[in-house]
Amino acid sequence: MSLKKFFIVLFSISLLVAIFIHFYPQIHSLISEEKTSKQSQIHQKSNGHSINIEPEFSNNDDFILIASLITSMLSFLGFILSSYYSIKGDTRDEELFDLKREKENLEMEKIRAEIQALRQKNNV
Repeated sequence: MSLKKFFIVLFSISLLVAIFIHFYPQIHSLISEEKTSKQSQIHQKSNGHSINIEPEFSNNDDFILIASLITSMLSFLGFILSSYYSIKGDTRDEELFDLKREKENLEMEKIRAEIQALRQKNNV
């Protein structure tokens, strides 16, 4: 796997985690509202005590959100830098190819000149 692909996959995953952690309280509140309405219906029927079991959004989740956002930013930066160096390397390769081709052309001209000099000596 190339670095560009690695960084874009890491960016996507960490961004999805950040989005999930960010919207988790809202999704959880919607789900818990449905559960509490069902529990209140059951409570009214049974006249018993209802127990509210709801996980709270803790500081640990805030840490995960911040870590995920930092990972997203760093992986996006890695993707940008690897793309930049890839493009820079391609232009360097093109310049090197042009220099090699120019060197070969000069060598061919030199060989042609030698061949013509030999032909002129043989014809004289």
